[in-house]
Amino acid sequence: MAFFSRDYEVFLLLAAPDAPPLWNAAQWMPFAASLDGLVAQARGKAGVRSHQYNPKGKPIAFGRLGWDEKSHAKWTHTPETREARFMSQEAWAPTWTLCEKDNLAPDVFLALANESLLGLANKPLQFGQRLVCAIATDMGLDAAATLRQSLAQLATQQDAVIFAHTRRQWGRAAYGGFTGAIQDMLIGGLFQPDDPHARPLDAATFRENWTLLDIPQS
Repeated sequence: MAFFSRDYEVFLLLAAPDAPPLWNAAQWMPFAASLDGLVAQARGKAGVRSHQYNPKGKPIAFGRLGWDEKSHAKWTHTPETREARFMSQEAWAPTWTLCEKDNLAPDVFLALANESLLGLANKPLQFGQRLVCAIATDMGLDAAATLRQSLAQLATQQDAVIFAHTRRQWGRAAYGGFTGAIQDMLIGGLFQPDDPHARPLDAATFRENWTLLDIPQS
C-alpha cells in the first residue's frame, strides 16, 4: 500500500466565533483526555507541533512535544500565557518521522487553527476555529465511533456552526507522488478559493463533499 492510499474517517468542526479557544488549557485538557485511548492504540508514540508567536511576532520554540500532560501544558494557554498568539497545532500518531520511515500515513491525525490569524485582521468571522481530525479505517469501527463521540461533545461545547464527516484516502496520486493530503486540508484544502466568511456556509463552500452531522443539544 502506498503512503497516501490508506483510508480514513475524517471529521471537520468549525467552532462558533465566540467559542472558547481550544488552545486554552481548560478546554484542551478534557478534550485531549477523551482521545488518550485512541492515541495510545497507534503503532508508535504521537508527536505534536504548534505554531505560535510572542507579542513581538517572533515564533515561540516549544521543543519536542508529545501527547501527554507535560507537553500539553507547554503549548496550551493559561491566563499567564495569554499574550502568546496561537496560529495552529498538529498531532500525528505515530510521529511524522515514523510515518515516513514506515511509508505509512498516521493512525490518528489532528489539526487545529485559529481563524483570526488566517486572513484579514478584524474581519467578521462566521467561525473562530477550524479542527480536522482523521482516523484510519483499519483502526476499527469502535475507534472511529470514539473519535466521533468526542468530537460531537466538543461540537456542543463550542456551539459549532459546522460538524461534518467524509471518508477519503490520505491523499491522491499525482505526478509520481501524491497531492491533496489530509494534513494539508486545514489551511488550503477545505474551502473554495473565495473567502468562506464572505458567503453562506453551504455545500458549495467546500472543495470536497462533506456530510453534515447532528450536534447534540447541551
